[in-house]
Amino acid sequence: MVNLKWTPRLETAFHKVETLHKQHQTDLTHDETETFNQVQGHLKATPENVCVDMDLVKQVSALLLKYKRISNPEDASDEDYIHTMIKGSSVYLPKVAPKERNPELDRIMEGIKAQVAEKEYQRMVSSISGPTDSVATHLRQDIQDMKDVKAHAIGIVNVLYTGAAVFTAVFMISKHFTDDLGKRILLAFVGFVLIVTCEAYLYSRHASVSSTGDGFSRKKKSKKLPDDVVITTRTFVSTKKSL
Repeated sequence: MVNLKWTPRLETAFHKVETLHKQHQTDLTHDETETFNQVQGHLKATPENVCVDMDLVKQVSALLLKYKRISNPEDASDEDYIHTMIKGSSVYLPKVAPKERNPELDRIMEGIKAQVAEKEYQRMVSSISGPTDSVATHLRQDIQDMKDVKAHAIGIVNVLYTGAAVFTAVFMISKHFTDDLGKRILLAFVGFVLIVTCEAYLYSRHASVSSTGDGFSRKKKSKKLPDDVVITTRTFVSTKKSL
């Protein structure tokens, strides 16, 4: 069933059916009589009318055309046709009554909104305080890296100084064994290579151990005694007897 919005044009057509029926007193079929009764009932409820059935409008148009053929068959106007009657009208869609909200559901939704707002606030606060902490962390890391680079540089310089000292010492001492300059340089170079190799091995091992946090300065942890063990101390005082 399709309903149309009630308009002044439709109201005029319905009144026209009632007027023509009173004027002509034409015999009507059962369906036409039913249509006329529906028209009268609809007009009586006009103040409350907001819509009308499309099928009733079709029946009113057919009834008007019948009266037109009886009273004035030469009339060529189209005001009684349905396409003219429904001008200015449209399909009536009743307003849907809003559903009653469940109080329990409203309480749950408010709780969810509060949780979402709290998470958003925490995210905003963390985004504000995050860069400061990040800068401080990077600064501490940079300082530590500079200290590590400095320590490595000092270690390398010490290894080179040690190698140079050994080279000089071997070169000078070898003078007592041979006067050949080539042999002296070769012996000094061999000493230089040996000492630098040893120093480099020891330094690399020390650096790797220090980086893992297992340095030589780590103290041994003392074993904790059980709670039921009680240590007591006694002090012995020696007294001299007076003669």
